[in-house]
Amino acid sequence: MGHDFVAGRHSLLNVFLYNTESMFKSIFKCIAPFVFAATLLAAETPPNFIIIYADDLGYADTSVQMMDADPSTKHKFIQTPGLDKLAELGTRYTASYSPTPTCTGSRISIQHGQSSAKIQYRYVFDVYSAVQRPDGYDDEITIAEMMKDAGKNYITAHFGKGCSAMGRFDESGYDITDENPGEAGGNGNGHGSYWDPIQKKTPFPPDNPKRMHSLRKSAAGFLKEYAGEQPFFMMVSHYAPHIPFACTREAFERNKKRWIEMGFSTDGMEDLPGDFILNPKGEANREIAYAAMIEEMDMTLVDILKVLKDKGELDNTYIIFTSDNGGGKADKVEIDGEKRRFNGPLQEGKRSIFEGGIRVPTVISGPGIRAGGECNVPIVQWDLMATLHDLSGSNGPLPPNTDGGSLRDVFEKGNSGKVARVAPGILHHYTCHYHPTISSIIIGDYKLMRHLASGELRLYNIKTDYAEQNNLADSMPEKVAAMDAIRQNYVDEVDGGSTDDVRAAHLKLIDKFCQQSKDQYHNKLAELKAKNPSDFEAQKSKMLKELNVKLKKNFESKEETRQMAKHYSWRESSGAKAKAKEIVDATWVDYTGE
Repeated sequence: MGHDFVAGRHSLLNVFLYNTESMFKSIFKCIAPFVFAATLLAAETPPNFIIIYADDLGYADTSVQMMDADPSTKHKFIQTPGLDKLAELGTRYTASYSPTPTCTGSRISIQHGQSSAKIQYRYVFDVYSAVQRPDGYDDEITIAEMMKDAGKNYITAHFGKGCSAMGRFDESGYDITDENPGEAGGNGNGHGSYWDPIQKKTPFPPDNPKRMHSLRKSAAGFLKEYAGEQPFFMMVSHYAPHIPFACTREAFERNKKRWIEMGFSTDGMEDLPGDFILNPKGEANREIAYAAMIEEMDMTLVDILKVLKDKGELDNTYIIFTSDNGGGKADKVEIDGEKRRFNGPLQEGKRSIFEGGIRVPTVISGPGIRAGGECNVPIVQWDLMATLHDLSGSNGPLPPNTDGGSLRDVFEKGNSGKVARVAPGILHHYTCHYHPTISSIIIGDYKLMRHLASGELRLYNIKTDYAEQNNLADSMPEKVAAMDAIRQNYVDEVDGGSTDDVRAAHLKLIDKFCQQSKDQYHNKLAELKAKNPSDFEAQKSKMLKELNVKLKKNFESKEETRQMAKHYSWRESSGAKAKAKEIVDATWVDYTGE
C-alpha cells in the first residue's frame, strides 16, 4: 500500500511538472521577443559622459588620498565629500596629466584631443598661435562635435569657463551652454567674477561666488531633463579654485569653526566684513576661504551623483573629475637659498613642467571601472577624445588629428591596461616667453625634460620618484638621447614651435602695439588741434606723457622676453623682469611725438 502511494505520488508529480513545463514554455514563447528586445535595447543604450573641470586645483587639495601609500597626497583640512563618493564608486588615476601647466592651452587641448604642440596653443596668451593659426580653430573638430556625429542621438552641454582661443562653445558642437547672447568670445575668466564682464559687469549675488552654485544648478537641471531620456555629454567647467579666492559667508564660517577645532594657527584670523568672502587678507583666513571655496565647488559633484542615482543613470554614466593644470596655490619652501613650491609631494605648481604643474587630481567612475581602485598608468586629458569615441560606440570617424588613445583598456584592466596613442608619449611643450621654457615627454615610467634656453636635460623615473628628487640623466645617457630625439621629432612633425619663433612673434606684436599707441596719440592730437583749446599745450603734454608710460612698459616687456632667453633656472623668478626694468630705465628716451 505504501509502495502504491509513493508510485502514485510520483505520477502526480510528473504530471504536475509536465504541465508546469508546458505552461512556462508557452509563456516564454509569448514574452521571449519582449525579453530579447529589452536586452538588446539595454545593450545598445550608449553610455553618458560627464567631465567636471576644476580650475587650478592642486594634486593634494582634496580629501581624497590619491595614492594609498602616500598620505601627503591628501589635504590635511579641505573636505570634498562629493569627490570622496566618486572615489568609492570609481578609480583614482594617480598619474593623470593636464595638457599644459596653464589654463588656455589645456582647455583647447581637451576639446580637440590633441597635445598643445599639435593644436599649437601652448600657454596663456600664446603669441605664436596667432601666427600659426591666423584663421583660428574652426577647421578642427571638437569633442562635442564628435559626439554629435556619433549617430547615437547625444545631446551636448557645457556650463562654465570656456576657452578664449576657441570663441563660443554653442558654435563648437554644444547644444546647450550658459554663454551670454551676443558675446563673441564666449565664457572667459571674467565670467567667474561677473555675469556680463564685457558689458555692465553685474556682480554675482553673495550666495553665488564664482558661479559655483549656478553651475551646480545648471548641471543638475540639465540632468533632470535629459538623463534617461537620451544619451548625453555634459562638461561643467568651474572658475574655482582660481584666484581670487571666494566663498559664501556660510561656508567660510563652517570651515573656520572646523579650523579652530582642529587646532590650526589663527594668525591672520581677523573678522571679515561683508555678506560673502572675497580674496581675504591674513594667512588663516586665506586657508579657510580656499578650503570653503573647494568644498562649495565640490557640491556640484554631490548634486550630480544624486540626480543620476534618482534617474537610474548612475551605472550607465562615466564621470570624469579633473583639473586644467596643477595647483595655483602651493606651499612655499626655501631650499638651498631658492624658493620652491610644492603641491603635496609634487614639486612646483601651475606654470611649471615639474609634476606639481601638470599632474592633476583625477577620479573616474563608470561602467567597467573598478570601485575604490587606484591606477598608476600615465594618462593625459587629450586621451578623452579617443576614449569617448570608443566607449560611445560611435558610428562616425575618429577626428583625423587626434593625438590620444582610448582609455578603455585602462578602465577595464587597471594597472595592466595599455593606451595606444597616436603621439609617441605624453608631451608637454612649454615655449612661454615669460616663464621657464621646458619641453618634456613621458614614455612608460620615465619623464625626459629639456630646458629650451640652457639645453640642460633631466630624466626622472616618475613611477618611483614622482617627487623628482633623483635626476638620472648622467647615469642613463642612452635613454636620455633616445627620448629627447623622440620628443624633438614629434615637435618638428607637428610644427610645435620653438622658443625663437615665440620670442620673434612677441617682439613683433609689441612693436605693433607701440605703433597703434602712437597712431592713437597723433589722431587725438589732430582732433585737439582742430578744437584749439586755450590749454592746448597742457593737454598735449599730458597725452604725450601717458603715451610714454605705455611705450616704456612695452619696451620693458620686449626686454624681459630677451632676458628670458638667458634664464637658465628651472623655476620661476623675478630676475628677468627686474633686469629688463633696469636696462630700460638706463637707456630710455621719451618719444617726442615727432
